[in-house]
Order: sequence, then structure tokens, then C-alpha cells
Amino acid sequence: MPWQRILFAGVVFLVLTGFVFLLVGRQTKLVPLLVAKDSFSPLKPDLWQQSLKPGELAGLLPDNYFSTPPPTTVIGSISKTGSSLTVFTTIEKKLQLSLLTLLRRYHPQLGAGVLVNLKTGAIEAMAYYRHADENGSILPKELGNLCLVSSFPAASLFKIVTAYGVLEKKGISRHTRFPVVGRHHTLYKFQLGLSKSRYRYQSSEVSFEKAFARSVNPVFGKFGIDYFAAPELLQLAETFAFNRPLSFDLPVSSSVVCCPETPYQRAETASGFIETTTVSPLHAALIAGAPLSSGMLPQPYIIARVIAEDGAELFYHQERQSDFGLVDKKACAELVAMMKATVKYGTASKSFRHLKKRRSFRNWEVGGKTGSLDMPDSDRRCEWFAGFARYQKIDREVAVALVMVHGEKRTISPGYIAAELLAAAMVK
Repeated sequence: MPWQRILFAGVVFLVLTGFVFLLVGRQTKLVPLLVAKDSFSPLKPDLWQQSLKPGELAGLLPDNYFSTPPPTTVIGSISKTGSSLTVFTTIEKKLQLSLLTLLRRYHPQLGAGVLVNLKTGAIEAMAYYRHADENGSILPKELGNLCLVSSFPAASLFKIVTAYGVLEKKGISRHTRFPVVGRHHTLYKFQLGLSKSRYRYQSSEVSFEKAFARSVNPVFGKFGIDYFAAPELLQLAETFAFNRPLSFDLPVSSSVVCCPETPYQRAETASGFIETTTVSPLHAALIAGAPLSSGMLPQPYIIARVIAEDGAELFYHQERQSDFGLVDKKACAELVAMMKATVKYGTASKSFRHLKKRRSFRNWEVGGKTGSLDMPDSDRRCEWFAGFARYQKIDREVAVALVMVHGEKRTISPGYIAAELLAAAMVK
């Protein structure tokens, strides 16, 4: 009957209208499904076409964006053709200002820090500082944003890489005990069994967790000799994105691990006691956060959207997996526990002592790794903290990396600045 057809058409119209309003009201961007030449195979995300390519994003942020307060999340920019653009970044004003303030307050010769959201890959804070007296004498000013420069020796941060590789071995856990001869923070050949000492040292044993938390060099040096041939050590480093480009919106210099040619060089590399292994602060944050994410680390990004003068959307972030390939979840869980021990009673415990007095700290999982080594061709000391914090109640996971190069006098530990930054991130 005619009235039934009219009623049916009306219902269909209302359903379609409601569906349209539902789509318009959604705040998340819906990406259209593109198809390949065969008309049915979906294209991979890196083949989706946008008006701005990833390589064009670097020129949209001013040179002083990461070093000058006050921080902003929406900035104006000019394209190559001279048109006005609006750039939306992932920077959180409160966290960025906190990082900039702390770096300026303790004024090292060089300082750089990164805080990344491990759930999304968004960079929530990224800042660097150069002391007026440094004037490019340690690292050239032409390098620009120090957070993306891999000229800093990784030092004991590389123990995270070595520890993951060892934990993948059968029969080894964080409770496994290993012998150590001599002092914990030296790396002599006699400690590795490569020569004899004129003195008598009585060997002792430490657990794997304690060796990691207190950065016992001889134990990790022996790992490099006993467990890894040179190609295996390089392959393990590549698992953590060393010796290959790191995907990011801005250019990042590749972190480097050189091929060790002798057993002692393998020991140096595995323990981080070598200047030729270098890493950038951004990469260091991802290394510290990768075990917590158990191989599900998203690709980091800092530019969320770019809007043209006429309102057209030229670029929007598309989520991708990171360059890390950690597949052993058990090894990741063991490594997370060892990193938490570093903060609890290891080399970072003093830096987090003031936070442990806060009641809210009991609800957080905090871990990390410290490291220190002289800068190449310089007597300036490079000091690191890279770690993570997780607060399951609010589903919050972040990773942080802080590097500081001190002058004649050490101003503050990078672990302290990292602790303050993590505390600010957890109460967001």
C-alpha cells in the first residue's frame, strides 16, 4: 500500500540522517579506506596520500621551538609556497614548561630531555638547553635540537639492550647469580678472565637484577664475551633500532654501535663502557619504554595536524608501529622488574628519594637505568637517566630520557629532573 511505502521511506530517511549526524559529531578522525589497483586490497598506511609528506614537516617548526619558553601547542608557520599554515603539536604545555624550567634552573653545559606517551607515541615534552659558556665547544650549534642528536655516548643505557638479549637465553632470569671479581664499576681484563692480576681478588656473586640495578660492569662485560659473538651483538642492537634510521616527524640522527673486533671490545660494548656507542635522547626514551610496552610500542610523533589558510587539512598523524621488535614478553617483564629495582635500591634511588615520600608514589610503577661516561674528545662528563612510569588506575604509561653534560662542577643528577617530570606527568 502507498502509506506503507511512505512509512518505510520515512524510517530509512531518519536512520540515514541520524547516521550522518553521528559521523559529524565524532571527534576522532575517520580515515577513508583506500584501495589498490585490484580494487579490493587495502593500501598500507604509509601509502595513504596527504598534501604534506613526512619529510616536509621538519621545516614547519621554528628553530627555537624546543629551547625557548613559553611553550605553545598551536603555532603559525609558512609553507614553501608562502601560504600560512597552522600546526598542531602534541606538546603538553605544563610538562614542557616544567622541563624547560628545570634545565634552566640547574644550567648544565648541555641538557636535553624527552617525555613520550607510550600508549599513543605522542611526544608530550621535548626540550634542550645550552649554557651560554658552552658556545658550541662540546657539540656544534649547527646540530640544532639536541634531543634528536645521537652524539651522546649511551654508556650504561646499553645494559638495557644487553639484559634483554641475555634474558632471552634459556634458564636465565633476574634471580640468576653471576660471579664478579674486583670493583663493580671498573672493567679490567683480569675481571673478564682475559689476563691475570698481580693482586689477589676473592670473587663474589650477585644476582642479575642487582648487577643491572647497580650497574656492575664486569658482569655485563662477561655477557659480551660468553653469550654474544660480534654479529649477534650487532643484531641485538638493531632490534632496539641502533644502526638504522629512526622513524619520526623530524630528522633524527641514527644511534650507532660499532662492530667489536676483540673479546675485550665485546665486553666494552655489552657493558656500555665505550665511547663509540652513541644514542639520541629521543631514542633513549624509546629504549626505556620498549620493555614496558612488550613490543607494542607505537611510532613516536610530534605533529598531530597541519591546517591550511583556507581550512583544508594538509596533514594528520596516522598511527603506526615503532621500529622496535621486542617479541619475548617474558624477557620484557623480567627487564621491567630489573629497571624498577634501579629506582628502588640501585643507582637511581637517591634521585627518586623525595618522590618516595609522596603517598601517590605507591600507586606508580617507576623504573629506569642510569649511565655516565666522558664525552668523546672532551673531559666533560655525560650523564643519563632513561626510564618509565605507569599508573594503571588512569591507564597512563610514559617514558622519559634526560641527558646532561656537566662542566667543572656537577649541578644536579638527570635522574632528579626525570623524577620531577614523571611526577608531573602522572598527575595529569
